[in-house]
Amino acid sequence: MARIEHLQFPALKITGENYVGWVTNVKPYLIMKKLTETIVIGNKSPPEHKAEAIIFLKKHLDENVTHDYASIEDPAELWQALKERFDNQKEVNLPHALEEWKNLRFQDFQKVEEYNSAVQRIVSLLKYCGNPVSEAEMMNKTYNTFHKQLHFLPEIYRKCGYTRFSELMVALMLAEKNNELLIKNHNSRPTGAKAFPEVNATVIENSERRTQTSRGRGRGRHFNSKRGKTYNPKWKGSNKWIRSEQGPKGKETQEDTTQKRESVCYRCGCKGHWSRTCRTPPHLCKLYQESTKGKAKEVNLTENFEGTSYLDASDFANELD
Repeated sequence: MARIEHLQFPALKITGENYVGWVTNVKPYLIMKKLTETIVIGNKSPPEHKAEAIIFLKKHLDENVTHDYASIEDPAELWQALKERFDNQKEVNLPHALEEWKNLRFQDFQKVEEYNSAVQRIVSLLKYCGNPVSEAEMMNKTYNTFHKQLHFLPEIYRKCGYTRFSELMVALMLAEKNNELLIKNHNSRPTGAKAFPEVNATVIENSERRTQTSRGRGRGRHFNSKRGKTYNPKWKGSNKWIRSEQGPKGKETQEDTTQKRESVCYRCGCKGHWSRTCRTPPHLCKLYQESTKGKAKEVNLTENFEGTSYLDASDFANELD
């Protein structure tokens, strides 16, 4: 089961690789709690102090290490057992640290900070193992591992008279930052070209924004195209568009609607739509077409109509005679 207690510092690993750091973290805490005597062999500390110390020690151990010493209840006995098991890091780490120091080269790192961190780690490990490295050795390691194309730089830094490795690292970091700034300014535009006015950058930004908004679905080409523009009272009414003859876009006039309702579909016989937009099922349309076969439209013969004749009594008198 995973531990849910809050740890004051990382627990001791089963490999013991962090034993030195673990010891340096445990001792100050025991001093603060006045429990230092509990880890001394043959101490006469009160039982409550021993209980508090053993709980603290086991809480900061790896679970597998805790299982190995689950039966130990005396903090002094546990402290001695851990020391016998893991206090051999000097002999274990010394060959590896010497090999790292031998193969360390300044030219193998992209950043000065990365090289500085690697040097400090290896030097600290060598110091713990009983092989301290002097400031002069650290600086000579740096001077002698520059890239061959930069062979003139070590001589320049040697003449500066640095006596501490930290001073040399600060100078190298400053030179690195200045070089990055120089390259950035060189790549910003071609040599001899003038810098573009700042307004052009704003125009480009607005055009990119319009391009991005025009790609939206269901938004239209110029959706949100006015965002970011400054309002000017002089422009009021200048963007209005008066439609002279055509009606509102997307809306039908009342006359068109009336004509559409009065029209008859020649396909199905229904009103309200045309044959090209008819959605009546085909079998109903077929029945309607069959029912209209042989039928003609009513025709009123009034093409040559001459009007009504008005007759008087005298018009019929001749016929009676």
